[in-house]
Amino acid sequence: MTAWYNLIKGNEQRHKPGFKMQKCPLCDKKIPEDAKFCPQCGWDLTDHELTPLQIARIQAETVDARFRATEYHVSSVVSATIAIACILVAMFASFEVIPETWHFMMYIGFAFVSIDLALGFRRERYRKKGDRLKMMLRDRRPSQ
Repeated sequence: MTAWYNLIKGNEQRHKPGFKMQKCPLCDKKIPEDAKFCPQCGWDLTDHELTPLQIARIQAETVDARFRATEYHVSSVVSATIAIACILVAMFASFEVIPETWHFMMYIGFAFVSIDLALGFRRERYRKKGDRLKMMLRDRRPSQ
């Protein structure tokens, strides 16, 4: 019973005007500002020097973020290429070649434009995560 009460009490605190949230630097989830550990990934949020295990974990997350940003960038380029091709086919088809299909190709082109925008937002998210992790690693390295 106390676990449910604490859960409800925690939710009530989140809706109070003065309650602040922060993002975990490792997994990017929203957590309470006064939390000492991230409930999602277990990251220690207290200010102290990083252990070698934490440094290795940050480096692995940085590599993963860079890989995902590159993956979304390549997907975005492919999507933009398909969108341009569909819109060009629709433009040429509208003039005389294939008059029935130009609407269809234009809709497909605009669908790929919207997919390209979504992929761009995801790419930026992972790029910023990688930059944030690199800064965290640089700022909290153990003294030699």
